[in-house]
Amino acid sequence: MKLIRLNNIVDYVRAYELCTYEDLCEQFGVSMSTMRRDVEELERQGKIEKVFGGIKLSPKTIKENKEATIFKYDYERDKIAKAASELVDDGDIIMLGSGSTVAHMVKYLKNKKGITLVTNNLAVLNETLTCDFSVVSIGGNLDKKIMSFVGLHSSRQISELNANKCFLSCNGVSTHSISNVADLEADLKRKEIAICDKTILLADATKFDKMSLYSFASIKDLDYLITNKKPSKEYEKVCKENNCELIIAK
Repeated sequence: MKLIRLNNIVDYVRAYELCTYEDLCEQFGVSMSTMRRDVEELERQGKIEKVFGGIKLSPKTIKENKEATIFKYDYERDKIAKAASELVDDGDIIMLGSGSTVAHMVKYLKNKKGITLVTNNLAVLNETLTCDFSVVSIGGNLDKKIMSFVGLHSSRQISELNANKCFLSCNGVSTHSISNVADLEADLKRKEIAICDKTILLADATKFDKMSLYSFASIKDLDYLITNKKPSKEYEKVCKENNCELIIAK
């Protein structure tokens, strides 16, 4: 438990840059004395350093993080991804679309048995390098802005497949539209929804009440909508009317 907490503290500080002891105690549900011992241990390891009023990552950890992976950790998105991973059953074929939030799911899937993961997301592929489950990569043209493969070749590959569940992120969520800024990305997500039995949208609170140019779905197309904060009652009403289960990640 302590080792997991120490790793999570580093991840939390990475996401929020500067954290107070009070914030950390509240987040991890430990006493001030326990948190001070944890911080001292992380400082000895060279992972964090103390500053006035709290702690931040050490220059060494920041450098290692930049060099290690194309994947950028975000604490709030990680909570959403963890909740999403709980919807994955052993033996599932799952589609993970483009976007950083779905890439956070991979580490929570490592103990699943017999799953097959299909993705066009380069960040997801990078995270699966240490996983034992089957991985199917969708090729195509690499869009470096979203670090995912898109285009005609990608669409053709996806159209030939089947999956139990599709996990998607987006740029904007409104009560009548789920949208993306790029047309090729939006088109691919329509294809991904079409081949899957269930569709799960992962969207943090900043995506709500926003609209991008290209719509690829609406709430009626979803089976689950997972976010990190409770949205307005209007969204609760639309989800209920369309049999979409709203999940608030803790």
